[in-house]
Amino acid sequence: MRNLIKHTTGTAAAGLRLMLLAAAFAAVTAAGSTPLQARQGVMPEEGKLAIVMDTFDFSMFTRGRVVGKVSITLTLVVIEQRDSEIIRLRLPQIRSDFLSALTILSRQRFNVNKPIDPDIITVYLTPFLSHRIGPGKASIFVKHALITPA
Repeated sequence: MRNLIKHTTGTAAAGLRLMLLAAAFAAVTAAGSTPLQARQGVMPEEGKLAIVMDTFDFSMFTRGRVVGKVSITLTLVVIEQRDSEIIRLRLPQIRSDFLSALTILSRQRFNVNKPIDPDIITVYLTPFLSHRIGPGKASIFVKHALITPA
């Protein structure tokens, strides 16, 4: 499979991105089939370091047409205090990964007439965060998610 990915994408980095997108899509599909009680978002624990990211604002397209504006604010909750410096240093890369992933997710899962499910965002972005900083070092909390129709 690795040779197939390298052959079709041309570079190892693009192959890794393709594998991450496939894993994230599988996780979103699995999250969509769990009961609502098991998927409820939980507020960050008291006393944990929370890094509030700048708001992600981007256009939502359907069939090449802008159908709305998406605004999402995320908070990274650091599990261990000692990992906070690594996370802060890699915030630009994390932000870039998240923006690319959210744009793709908006094409697949967002609807202008329905609210955004924060659990889908969390499940979809977690593999990208784990890739940048390592697994289990931080969790994602969706603080604000809104679609404004165009």
